[in-house]
Amino acid sequence: MIKNGLSPEYYFEKVNLPTHPQENPESLLPVKPFWLLANLVAFDAGIADFGAQIAQLTPVHKVESLTPLISNSTNLKDLLQSFCDSIPSQNTHARFATEHNKSELWFSYVGIPLMKNDIQMELYRMTCMIQLVQLATGSGWNPEQIELLMPANEIVKASSLISKSHITFSQARSGFPVPNILLNLPVNIDIPETIPTIRQYDINADFTRIIRHLIGIFISNKHCSIDEISRVTEIPVRTLQRRLKRHDTSFSELRNQAKFNLAKDRLKNSTSTITEISFQLGYSGPSHFYHAFHRWAGMSPSQFRAEQKA
Repeated sequence: MIKNGLSPEYYFEKVNLPTHPQENPESLLPVKPFWLLANLVAFDAGIADFGAQIAQLTPVHKVESLTPLISNSTNLKDLLQSFCDSIPSQNTHARFATEHNKSELWFSYVGIPLMKNDIQMELYRMTCMIQLVQLATGSGWNPEQIELLMPANEIVKASSLISKSHITFSQARSGFPVPNILLNLPVNIDIPETIPTIRQYDINADFTRIIRHLIGIFISNKHCSIDEISRVTEIPVRTLQRRLKRHDTSFSELRNQAKFNLAKDRLKNSTSTITEISFQLGYSGPSHFYHAFHRWAGMSPSQFRAEQKA
């Protein structure tokens, strides 16, 4: 959005996503609001290939949490299979697959789209897939044919990578064939010499950690209710409550943990007054924040701050 001269804050607010800067640019956030965001920006700002631009600005192989999972691939065939195997740990909805026959390997998206006829997601997904293959073939390669889930739409011509291929629409999958002769080509993934320690999120297994993480992000906007987390995760409130109870916790307990962690961080690393921090955390006044913090830490906010500076 910045590259196109747009205000991210304006559009983030439109889809009810937090607008404050994140320390970790890959913070876990709900997928669907981001695709609503992409469609909104594409339509509102008249950027037909916005989904493709996102993929080109941050290729999928440079996503920090995915890079280590595919970095040891020795050839193109190995890379595509490693990618397909790794994606379920990154996204609850996305599924990719390879299918081999005598002359070619089909590389396809086989998951269920989050939204019907989502053009920008198709552009993003297909651009990412072509870029992966180009790690071995070079940037001059494009698939001869592409199948797309979406119905026929002239907007695909806006994407330079996709428009070079023969396209068929309304297919059962989104994908393209890679000739067998290319599968043994070595891959060249530009990976930093030192890959930082990465918190791997298994979003299919660690439900409590995901909800805690989401609360930690949204709590910075001061208003974080179970209704809001229910909305962004598309999990009904009662179901959310039951699932948290099965994990021996509750929404209020996770929210209190998030507030405590954020309070400690701001007392330690910011120059905000205790009154300012209390309002930043959604308290009606410093006395309520004082009592809550004392209950969590066994000391007052001012004592905690003094200890950190000692």
